[in-house]
Amino acid sequence: MIHSALVRKYAALLAPFLFAIQMPIIASNTTTEIVEKVSGSVVIIKAFSEDDGMSQGSGVLIDDGKIIVTNLHVVQNATKVIVEFPDGRTFRSKGYLAVNPDKDLITIRLPKKISKVDAVKIAKLNGVSVGQKVVAIGSPRGLSNTVSEGIVSAIRELDSVTKVIQTTAPVSPGSSGGGLFNEDAKLIGITSFLHIGGQNLNFAYPADDIIPLLKKAPPIPFYQLQRSNLNIKTSPDVFVTKSGRKFHHPKCRYLRKSRIPMGIAEAIDRGYSQCSVCLR
Repeated sequence: MIHSALVRKYAALLAPFLFAIQMPIIASNTTTEIVEKVSGSVVIIKAFSEDDGMSQGSGVLIDDGKIIVTNLHVVQNATKVIVEFPDGRTFRSKGYLAVNPDKDLITIRLPKKISKVDAVKIAKLNGVSVGQKVVAIGSPRGLSNTVSEGIVSAIRELDSVTKVIQTTAPVSPGSSGGGLFNEDAKLIGITSFLHIGGQNLNFAYPADDIIPLLKKAPPIPFYQLQRSNLNIKTSPDVFVTKSGRKFHHPKCRYLRKSRIPMGIAEAIDRGYSQCSVCLR
């Protein structure tokens, strides 16, 4: 017969290992579960201006449920901005709260807290790993809640103060301002531009960059953006002309002298199409 004291001794030694074996494994959310948790907070943004008519992008509900974050280039020329939720409700924004032209980000204020929709939670860049699964949700061409998935390909430094998340999750024109989410259904980035000359070379500004733009202040009218003459540093750049409706590479023979630099995402969102000659 085994002595009871010996049993108690080995049971005590093995207890931590038994506990570790019995601990349940916490599974990550599936893509379907991520979409169910956050898709109601990803919106269509319609920006109306006197010169360009209407342009369209995406946005994400954050913070106190009264703030939408999107790309600056989506609303920069707007005199009126309408926010449309997936359930069909629409709201007119009275203005913006804060802007970061270097990161092409802006926060805009809704007239009230939106019921039955939860603002998304923000995850910091130091918790993002290359290779991890991500889900992108946006509204390209007004197709609300278009979902794609992929991985984080890299974390790039554009300059000494600007980092971007490179992802294989496909992003289409009109998804500017949409959300890039991790497996915990937290917002890690705002999808902002793509490299038109490559495959699945898509980029998002980290959600950390949103935090300084969460200000408790009266909204500023959108026409002030035009007066500010902000220079958005989106990359890579193409060129357009005042009278043309195509975007071009710098050496295109069809590009006139009155060239205007513009980010590819902005050019597409504003209705310019690809030059069939210079971008082959």
